[in-house]
Formats: sequence, C-alpha cells, structure tokens
Amino acid sequence: MKSTQLYLIFCILSILTGCGPGVGPLTFIDKSLLKNEEPFRVEDNSEAEYLEYLKKLKKDYEQDLSHLTVKAKESFEPIKEVFDRKCFDCHDSTRKLPLYGRIFPRVNPVKKHQVEGLMALDMAKTYPLKAKGDPPQLSLLKAIKAATIDQTMPLKSYLVVYPFRRISKKNQVVILNWVNPLIEEHERIEERYRELFEGQSIDSKVKRLFAKKCIRCHGSGNARGSFGGMDDLDELSNRQKYVNKDNPEKSLIYTVSLTGEMPTDPRERLSEDELATLLEWIQSLSKVDTL
Repeated sequence: MKSTQLYLIFCILSILTGCGPGVGPLTFIDKSLLKNEEPFRVEDNSEAEYLEYLKKLKKDYEQDLSHLTVKAKESFEPIKEVFDRKCFDCHDSTRKLPLYGRIFPRVNPVKKHQVEGLMALDMAKTYPLKAKGDPPQLSLLKAIKAATIDQTMPLKSYLVVYPFRRISKKNQVVILNWVNPLIEEHERIEERYRELFEGQSIDSKVKRLFAKKCIRCHGSGNARGSFGGMDDLDELSNRQKYVNKDNPEKSLIYTVSLTGEMPTDPRERLSEDELATLLEWIQSLSKVDTL
C-alpha cells in the first residue's frame, strides 16, 4: 500500500514539474557537448599546430550543429500538429492560401499577412528555420519563444476570423518544451566553441553581434522602424545619425542599446560584453578616420 501511495505521489510531482510522460521538455541523450576536454595551450604548440587545431574545432562545431538539426527535426514530429493548426497558415511556404486570400493578391490583406509572415519565419522544412536575411537559428528560436510567452502570435486580426487558432496555455507548454532545450543547446555549442570567434577582428565580432541581436529586424532588407542596413558595416559606419565617430558613447545605436530601448524584447538586451564590443567597434572607426 505504501509503495502504491509513493508511486502516485511521484507521478503527481512529475506532472506538476513538467517532467511526466509526454509533458516534459526535450532532453538530448548525447551529452558529448558537456565533456571536459583538455584546453589547447597556444604557447606549447607551433602556429601550424594551432591552425590545425582550429580547423578541427570548426569541423566539430559544424558536426554538433548538424547533430542538433537532426534532434530538432525528430523532437518536432510529436508536436507538429500544434504548429500546423496554429502557425503554418502564415509560416509555411508550402501552405496554399484559401481562395479568398488569392483574389487580387497585390491588395489582398490576407496575402500580405502571409508574405510578411514568411519573411519573418518559414518553417516549411521544420529545421533549420528560414527567414529573410538568414538570421542565426538562435535568433529565430528566441523569436518563437518570445511570441509564445507574450502571446503576440497569431496576430489579433487573424484571431478575429479564426478565434480557435489562439495558442492556449497547453499549447504554450508544448511549444516551449520544444524550443527551450534547442535554445539551451545552441548556447552550449556557442560557449564550447567560443575560441573559434574570440580571435576575430572587431568588425567580425560586431557583425556576429548584429546577426545575433539586430539584423532580423534591421538588416538584409528588413527595416523595422524605418531603420535597416545593419548588415552593411561600411554603410552603417557612415550614417552620422546612428554612429557618432567624434563621440562614440553618444552614438544612437549605442545609447538605445545601453538604455535597453533596443532590442525591444527585454530578454534579448545586450550584455555588458556585447555593449563593450559595440562601443569598441565605434571607437575603432574614430581611430581609422584619424590615420
């Protein structure tokens, strides 16, 4: 009797903590990303050996990303129905619009919403995710998470016509249990292979920062708030409205990042290291102009 009671208590606790069968988040069986390898000591090796080490590191990095893609696709299958019912009308390029959405496509608001939705996110191939400008997967995963938590998707105008497509609390759990482990695994991979990017030039570092935090809305043809072009550093560096070479700390792209005005999602605010990278890049522009 006692063993039965203990089992029931365990099951209840498992469900409440989101770890019960069919409820809990995806877990990655392969824990290779967690292994502690002996760090490579540059001073103990020749330049040729170090370059060979970086080459192998890059190969391992690509293999881990490939492994993550396989896991993402596999883990998506059990929850595909939720996305199919709630999201794919606007975020699947293979989905055909109903007849009323195909009439007068140039002025049809339904067609317009689908086009804008596919530019922001296309899940036709499940994973990797696609979007205009090819922003990093981590950026797109975090966008899905933010839209799910903040309930900004589906659009209110869409829900007026299709109120049953609203994402319920149960749907939220399902989506977050898929997207959160992928975000964590991406961040773990980025941390493990940080050495691949630490030696980059300041231009490369800021390009990586913009790709991670900004370009989805402000680059590759996207110009939310009438501000775009962050994927072209040469163009951006000459836009005095945003980059103040005489007084880098007064640059608009730096001040809005420092105050937390941008990015708009508070979960994506720039860290101290990222702010330092942004400021260092602007300062480097000032030095170039004085040469």
